[in-house]
Amino acid sequence: MKLNLERLLPILVRFLPIFIRLLPIFIRVLPIFERFVPVFVSYILERVLKTLKTEGSIDDYRTRTVRTGKLHYRIDIRLVLTAEQAKIILKGLVTKILRIFDGSKN
Repeated sequence: MKLNLERLLPILVRFLPIFIRLLPIFIRVLPIFERFVPVFVSYILERVLKTLKTEGSIDDYRTRTVRTGKLHYRIDIRLVLTAEQAKIILKGLVTKILRIFDGSKN
């Protein structure tokens, strides 16, 4: 679905003064939620790894996300793979890296 910027732009311009007034409040309030980043990261990792497990790409997993300081986190991911699963994952990873260094987009 393509956005129609001609219709959206007047609406955004109309809300700009409100956003500018609320910006100092956002700057004060948003750091409070920074402490909950490990919870959000763990949730997203759990969803992705659960999908990979149901597809059969991995056998089992364990994740742990810890906040070590302000804007610093430690993420521990442990995967249980068979030799065949590891080969498939590493093959995909190596081809992706080679494409990046090769300069092609696909």
